[in-house]
Amino acid sequence: MTQEQVLELLSQISAVAAQVEQRLAAWVGVARDKGASWARVGDALAMTRQSAWERFKQPGSNRAKVHEPSEADAGG
Repeated sequence: MTQEQVLELLSQISAVAAQVEQRLAAWVGVARDKGASWARVGDALAMTRQSAWERFKQPGSNRAKVHEPSEADAGG
């Protein structure tokens, strides 16, 4: 691959990563809305409760960022 091809690939991968992060945050919000504890969310994501809370909490509250995902976002 040329340097330009690699740089274009990096750009595409970054865009996909941003989409994945948004969808992950949305599904964490759904789990929390359904009563899942931060410990259970952390377990599902192979991280500590504290790490999950720090990554997904809404600024100024104890809630995760919520954007209701569609079933298509789940890959099915």
